[in-house]
Amino acid sequence: LDESIRGAEVVVTNSQRFKKEYAKELLMIAKGDLETTEVLIASSKGRRENICFHARQVVEKAVKAVLVHREVAIPFTHNLEILFDRLKKDDLFTGASESSALSEYATVRRYEEGTLDLDREDLEAAYKIAQSAFQWAERIIKA
Repeated sequence: LDESIRGAEVVVTNSQRFKKEYAKELLMIAKGDLETTEVLIASSKGRRENICFHARQVVEKAVKAVLVHREVAIPFTHNLEILFDRLKKDDLFTGASESSALSEYATVRRYEEGTLDLDREDLEAAYKIAQSAFQWAERIIKA
């Protein structure tokens, strides 16, 4: 069990180490989510929230890929803040601090229809965060 401290709250999660080779597989899955994000942005169909959901998936999988590559135990969580805590503060990708705003799309926003007015700028910002996370992970893993 591992502990992450968030303010006054202590979060306890189980963690697991994976074989280093799994990092490349996670990176390829993240690439697929990034490609899905691109397709959804280009389309006028579907829920805009899904763009943010897939962008968030890219971030989560990219961070987990880096953790696996560095042989750090991955906590069983989808919470980006807990995952970021496993990295050095100066080792985060550009846009990491903004990516936490995408977390709600992995939970509550998946079950709400159109309660947010997401404009093109919001969607492109989500995509840029995802792209930055993917490129960061790719540089580290392929180095």
